[in-house]
Amino acid sequence: MTLSRRAREFLLVLGLLVLPAFLLRASVKAPENLNPLDRSVLRLTAPLQSGLIRVFAAITDIWHHYLELVNLKQKNEVLERENQGLRTKLQVLSLRVDRGDRLERLLDLRSELTAETVAARVIGVETAKFRVMRVRVDRGSADVKAGMPVLALGGVIGRIYRTFGPYSDVLLAVDPRSSIDVLLPRVGSRGVLKGNASEDRYRCKIDYLLRQDEVKLGDVVVTSGLGSIFPPDFPVGKVVQIRKQDFGLYQEVTVEPSVDFGKLREVLILLAPPPPPDPDAGKRPPDEARGLGAPR
Repeated sequence: MTLSRRAREFLLVLGLLVLPAFLLRASVKAPENLNPLDRSVLRLTAPLQSGLIRVFAAITDIWHHYLELVNLKQKNEVLERENQGLRTKLQVLSLRVDRGDRLERLLDLRSELTAETVAARVIGVETAKFRVMRVRVDRGSADVKAGMPVLALGGVIGRIYRTFGPYSDVLLAVDPRSSIDVLLPRVGSRGVLKGNASEDRYRCKIDYLLRQDEVKLGDVVVTSGLGSIFPPDFPVGKVVQIRKQDFGLYQEVTVEPSVDFGKLREVLILLAPPPPPDPDAGKRPPDEARGLGAPR
């Protein structure tokens, strides 16, 4: 007789309910109280129990590993955020240290100059392609005037071009409208430094250098101090190109400025020209030169 589908399902469910009951009953009994039926149930279900235990152990192990990975990911995210915050703080501190170092060196430069100066911060630049054409500083008509020299740690920057409100524009030494009296100390030659129009690099030229002056590549160019505008012997640049024609009185000398105008942050503005050297300083007695009067 063939059982109906519902009967088969009923017997299957009944077996699934009865088998655990027998298994539980046999498992909780002491070994000496087991009857043959209990031993048979345990013997038949032992492989199944062992397999289920291994499956559950594997699942538990996988779950624990998953939880560890989740916790590790969360910790990594926290550490990454902390690391990013520390990197940002380190960058800020590095910038502050760099600015403090620049300001300290600027103060040293200020103490070396005999002229009265005022510090200014660069707040803007006017560029054309790859070159800075003009620099703007945070000192205006209340502090400075047009024509005042502007210096930086590396050398000459230029002059104040115009003032408006609390700001001023600086005419750079590389501007064709700029002219500065300069000296080449190695050969003792003087000339006038003028800007050389160029859109991709900073260049100047020296006018009125005689052809017979033995100028060499790499020669240092400094301010002459003549005209009581710029202090003497202040760096301007170095010679990078020399051209001598077969005719004429002068040679063509190209100078690369010692200052990178694109990296300016702080500058010094000379409020008054440096005092001229005393021609009689070396002729007076030492005590009198120091203002102590003649010895008695």
